[in-house]
Amino acid sequence: MNERGQVFTLDMFFALALVTLIIGCSGLALEQVRRQMDDYLLRYSLEQTANFAADMLVKTGGIPDNWWMEPASVETVGLSQANPDGDSIPNSLSIQKLENLRQLCRNEIWEGYPETSQAIKNLFNNSEKFEIVLIDEKTGENIWPPVYPRWDIKSSSGAKDSSEVVIVKRLVATSVITENSIENLVHISKPPRYQVYFTVNPGELNTRDWYIVLTRLLPRPPTQPEIRIWVNRNPPDGDGDWDFKSPPRESPFRIRSAGVDYPDGSDYLFPVPLHEGLNFIWIRVSGKYAPADVSIVSLPRGSPTKLVELPPTGTLVVKLWR
Repeated sequence: MNERGQVFTLDMFFALALVTLIIGCSGLALEQVRRQMDDYLLRYSLEQTANFAADMLVKTGGIPDNWWMEPASVETVGLSQANPDGDSIPNSLSIQKLENLRQLCRNEIWEGYPETSQAIKNLFNNSEKFEIVLIDEKTGENIWPPVYPRWDIKSSSGAKDSSEVVIVKRLVATSVITENSIENLVHISKPPRYQVYFTVNPGELNTRDWYIVLTRLLPRPPTQPEIRIWVNRNPPDGDGDWDFKSPPRESPFRIRSAGVDYPDGSDYLFPVPLHEGLNFIWIRVSGKYAPADVSIVSLPRGSPTKLVELPPTGTLVVKLWR
């Protein structure tokens, strides 16, 4: 009887051990499933947030309409251009707004205006782990400096160091920051003069670079037009003593760069520098068969010159991570 009882006890031990093993394995499996579900939900949440942020950026102009003018007034950030009636044009990106958003992410503003930084973070579900990049879809190169919190004191956004990054893209039409322009300039019997005005806002002399951009509408016309430009002064009698002449000079012409007036020199001995407030240029065109556009363009100080002439379309990339 004792031996039979001993066998029964041993059987029970093995049975209980097997049951315990099964329960333990089931618990581990359930825990793994739970973790996978948590990871999936977090990933799904990141994707939803990134898609929402991208849509808000490219389809709305932000609230208020001039949200970049007063950092403390920002309610919602949007980057779309507006039509003459003030309505947003979806997927038509305003480079000016993109640059203004970038400036609001500078460390000084990010730390000094908590309401502003919070309004921007609200777009990303209260997260600072975001980056906005405008790229050339054909080459993958950045065509505008990246936007992320404290970009002026951080070497990178941190996306590359994250194990999980969500990336969403939106194709957009782009427009460079053109202060003013005049189109289809052509020579007639008497070489005409055209005047273009543009404004330098307070503080911009040391925070932006300024260019005159010449765009010929025919790549290889029978004859090249001769274009003479005078900055902040009237052309003298005979149209001499110009600041820039093309040819032989090639566009773009740098009026002010990195805080220096006429860094490439002026053809005139005593060029007039830019100043805060209203500035102007005079343009004279001669030479047939070759219409041209002339624009005044400003970029953030230190930007590559290639950004003066952006491609007509680009891809806005929104990155979000945890």
